[in-house]
Formats: sequence, structure tokens, C-alpha cells
Amino acid sequence: MKKLSIGFVLLMLLLAACSSEEGQSIQADGNEQKQTEQDGESTQEEAKFYEIQGLDRELTEIEKELLRHPGIFSGDKYDEVKVKEALDQIPDDLTQEEYMEELIYLFAEDYYEEMEALLHFDSSVDVSIERPDEDIDAPTLKTAHYAILIDASGSMAAQVGNKTRMDVAKEAVLEFARQVPEEATISLRVYGHEGSSKEVDKELSCRSTETIFNAQFENAAFQIALDQVNPVGWTPIALALESVNEDIPESADEVIVYVVSDGIETCHGDPVQEAKKLVSADIQTVVNIIGFDVDHEGQKLLKEVADAGNGEFTYVQSERELRQYLRAQYEEIQRRWLEWKEAGKAQANELKEEKKALANDTKESMKEKSNREKERMKEAQTYLKERFDDYNHPASRMFSMIVDYGNAKWRYAVDTGNHMWRESVDNGNREWSNYVDEGNNKINETIQKKNAN
Repeated sequence: MKKLSIGFVLLMLLLAACSSEEGQSIQADGNEQKQTEQDGESTQEEAKFYEIQGLDRELTEIEKELLRHPGIFSGDKYDEVKVKEALDQIPDDLTQEEYMEELIYLFAEDYYEEMEALLHFDSSVDVSIERPDEDIDAPTLKTAHYAILIDASGSMAAQVGNKTRMDVAKEAVLEFARQVPEEATISLRVYGHEGSSKEVDKELSCRSTETIFNAQFENAAFQIALDQVNPVGWTPIALALESVNEDIPESADEVIVYVVSDGIETCHGDPVQEAKKLVSADIQTVVNIIGFDVDHEGQKLLKEVADAGNGEFTYVQSERELRQYLRAQYEEIQRRWLEWKEAGKAQANELKEEKKALANDTKESMKEKSNREKERMKEAQTYLKERFDDYNHPASRMFSMIVDYGNAKWRYAVDTGNHMWRESVDNGNREWSNYVDEGNNKINETIQKKNAN
């Protein structure tokens, strides 16, 4: 019968120490061998150990022992009749250590899958959900462009309370631009800003549109650009929509257009057709119209432009209504942040539970195997004790050795499994808290910005 080498050395609490010293490879030392008697001659066989690749540290002795190849009667290969036959072949003149080797050779369980899981266990919980400030009104922030077209027709000089329509529009546009995600780009185009509202200047004014800002938002530069706009001319909305393509960066794949106007097209253009052209292009585009103090006929026509641009028409009569409209934009951002937070919490918790389950299941599997292994060894030792019928025989005095060997494996499973479980819980809770904290902070910021309008 084959058996492990007489040179077996118990590690920790009499555990076997067999390992390769080269890197992370785990193999039996070539000098440790298994002797067997066959036709009166001795042959040698090395103890075999699984290899675990990709570790950045040396294995402990108990880890090496757990990677021993399984015994011939491990797991469901146990057969009581064959076990007794094997035990009957064991010589009666071995040492305690040699008898222990025999039992390991017969009954050691296979822990490879569990050890692979524990040694490569990753307890980190990393959730990656796109932040909502990268997605406002559907565009993806990194490729989003916001185009604001502001009406410089003479009627924008009309008074609204103690301010002009233009003053109110500028303030609202500036506040909105401040909320545009910092990685997005924003352009400001004025139209009808040349000449005057007189008939003699109509042709000049109807040909006038100009981009006065196009970059990522910067407060001072954007403010300077707005200060250039004065209400003087006519209303070439179609020209502005046609020209907005010049403002869209090549990297943009989604565009939100806001047209601020207090009247309808007055330059014989077709803004409905231009809006359709915009949304039919390769770049996903939405055209929103903010009609400021527009008469009934103007509302109808501007709504047609918004519909053609797959956007919305918002009619405001006062500064308060204009700000209410923009407040609704902040509420949408607030909603997205709430969804982001809840999604992050859910994913962090889900990942944490998966890793907890893996750690716990691995631990329980190893505990079960180590207990089964220990009980089978104890039964075998009892059989040998009865066979040799000598209280002082080495096989009769190895009970504690078996218990210590099994308990060491059991303890490793419990300690390592619990450690991985706790790390998973801590990392999952930390990631959960990160999403809660950032989400709540962003929600509060958005509420403050909304309330400021």
C-alpha cells in the first residue's frame, strides 16, 4: 500500500509542512516521499500539492497543507470496506507521525476550490454609476453641448416691472448657464442684434446672428458676453437655428438648444423647418423654446418650432415665471441625483451581499470537510487501536494529533472566512455611505440653487 514519507513534519499543531520555495508555486519538496512495500522492495512517491498562481506573498504552512491533493477515500469516495482493507495493510511498526501520514494519505479532503476562493478573495466593493450631473435633459455630459440663442430684437427692451425683458432674460440665462455640468460645453448666440427695428434696417438685422461665447462655462467670460447683447433689431429665429450647427463641437453627440424670444419670426424665415433639420442630423438634438411675454399667435407659432425640434415650449409672462421654469430644471437634476444615490446604495449592498455569501459559503464548506476528515481519521485510529490492541502502541496515542490537525484546518476556515466576510461588510457599508453622502450633498446643493430662483 502506498503511504507518505517518514519525513513528515507536523506544522503548527503537528501539521505537515510540505512546500516549494520557488515563488508562489506550491509543490512538495522532492526529498519528501511516500514509501510503499511492493514485492519486498521499497518504491518512492512524492506527496502532491496544488499550485496557486498569482499571489503576492508566501503561503503559510497551514495554507500549504490545505492544498495537499486529496486522500484516496476523500469526499464521496469513502468506502468502509475498502477503508478497513487499507488500514489492515498498514505496518505495525510505524511512529505516530508515520501513522498520521497514512491517515492523511487516506482521508485528506480536497480544499482546492475553497483555497482558490479565499486566497484570491477580493473584498472590495466598487460601485461605478454615472453621476446625474453628466446627464441633464438626456444628453451625456462628456459629449453634451448646450446652445442658448437669445433674441436681440427691439421688443426685448420693453419693461417688465422695473427691468427690461432683456435684463430678465440675461439674468435667467446666466443663472441657468451656471448650472450646466462643468464638463459640458455651452454656446451663446445672439440674433437680430445689428441695425435697428426700423424697416430700413430690417435686411441688416435679419442677416445678423453671432456666437459671442462657446466654451466650457466660465462665469466672468460668460457675463462679459451677455453684457454685449442689446435689444435693437428684428427676429431671425430661423437664421439662428440654421447657424447653431456652427457652434456644436465635433465631439458632441447630443445637443440641447434653448431659444429665448419674446416674439415670432419676423424675417420671413422658416424656424419650424430649421428645427426639423436640426433634429434629423446625426447629432441628437432637442430644441426648447422659452417664449417671453408672447401674444397668443406667437405662442402657437413658437410651440410649432418646439414640437418640430422634439422639445418643449414654455410660455412665461414675467421674471417670476421664467425663474420657475428654470427651477423645474433644478428639480429634474435633484431627481436624478436621488435616483443616482439609490442606485448606488442598491448596487453597493448587492455586491456586499454577494461577497459575504462567498466568504460564508467557502468557510462553511471547509468546516464541513475538515470535520468529516477529522471524524474519519478518528474512526480509523480507533480501528488501528483495536487492531494492535496495545495501549502504548503509537497508533493508540495519536488521538490528540488527529484532533489538532483537524481543528487547525477548521480554525483557518473560520478565521479567514470571517475576516473576508467582515472586510466585505465594511467595504460595502463604506461604499454605501459614499453614495449616500455625495447624493445628499448634491441634492442639497440643487435645492439651494432652486430656492435661489
